[in-house]
Amino acid sequence: MRLPPVFSGISPAGQLLLLILLVLVGAIFSIILAIGVSYILWGSEILSMATSTDGKNLDFIRTFQIINQIGIFVLPPLLFGALVTKSANVFLNLKKPGFLHVIAAIAIIIAVAPVINFLVQWNEGLSLPASFKAIENWMRNSEETATRLTEQFLNASKPQDLFVNLLMIGILPALGEELLFRSALIGILRKMFKSVHWPVIISALIFSAFHLQFFGFVPRFVLGILLGYLLVWSGSVWVPIMAHFVNNSTIVVVSWLYENKFINTGLEDFENFGSWTALLLSLLVSGAILLWVYRTRASGLKPENSTSVI
Repeated sequence: MRLPPVFSGISPAGQLLLLILLVLVGAIFSIILAIGVSYILWGSEILSMATSTDGKNLDFIRTFQIINQIGIFVLPPLLFGALVTKSANVFLNLKKPGFLHVIAAIAIIIAVAPVINFLVQWNEGLSLPASFKAIENWMRNSEETATRLTEQFLNASKPQDLFVNLLMIGILPALGEELLFRSALIGILRKMFKSVHWPVIISALIFSAFHLQFFGFVPRFVLGILLGYLLVWSGSVWVPIMAHFVNNSTIVVVSWLYENKFINTGLEDFENFGSWTALLLSLLVSGAILLWVYRTRASGLKPENSTSVI
């Protein structure tokens, strides 16, 4: 049953507030649902599992993570699209992507890896002024805790661990984050601006800030810009979804293969940006691919009341 577009007449600012409200409601609902599902699975043990730091609570955290990703990222933009327009598929750019644009998305995410890795290393080396040292320590401690948890997920070596990690780290973030930050958010922002550039930049800023990782902010911001332009120039959200999926899933697969000794190269070797020559080559190749996407851009991706496509 299709929902009536009861909010189709509200302003872009009103649409933005509606999207934020849906995300907040989705977050609350998903937390309640995750607690209920966890109680069904583990009973009264969920309290001890929630506070455990010995790695035995990974299944509990995975359950919370998967349900939260659906509730916060996947469902709100889909519901938003149904409430503000008669055609959510059009508004969210869910049309079938061009095959060559999908290939370009995969190629560019591989080509740009040295640039992203360089920015990761540079961003991690930044320090706040001495007066903000306490804040910096808190930020670093928070990121180290998140890194240790991620490593626990990636170090799991069972076959089922690979599939769960692909779902939790690869599929759901790629699908949900692109629907929310690219399709819905850029769709709203394009009604406020005359070109695509500010919407892409602003959505990338929010995308990076949402992860609450200061020492990974810059590379994630650059990646957000890249994904944004893949959306507006390809005309299909499936193109940045594929790029996002390849970026995240590569980490999952490489880690699993390394843990099972199928390969001798660990993730830390893939995260090295290499030489300055490799960095320059990465910039040139990824730039050339993005330029090709622009030159073959879809002509039908336009916001309401706008004539600009560049």
